[in-house]
Amino acid sequence: MLCTEILGTTHHGTYKKVIDVLFENKELGDKNFMRIARDGVELDIRLDCELQDGDILAENEFYVYAVKAVEKFPEKKKSSF
Repeated sequence: MLCTEILGTTHHGTYKKVIDVLFENKELGDKNFMRIARDGVELDIRLDCELQDGDILAENEFYVYAVKAVEKFPEKKKSSF
């Protein structure tokens, strides 16, 4: 899904379910990203402005895809095998 503008913010509320798109705080000033949202949807993000936590990047009939700023990406759990 191509994202070229910020559609709004979740801080003002939304009637759709919010799917997080994770970004580290240090990345919020960058302009171009490829991300996979928590539901597996691929997002190609190309913006002219800095991101902020809660920015809505895309939406469909049921969901909005919004920036979730984190200090550091969560570590993937290692297999015990």
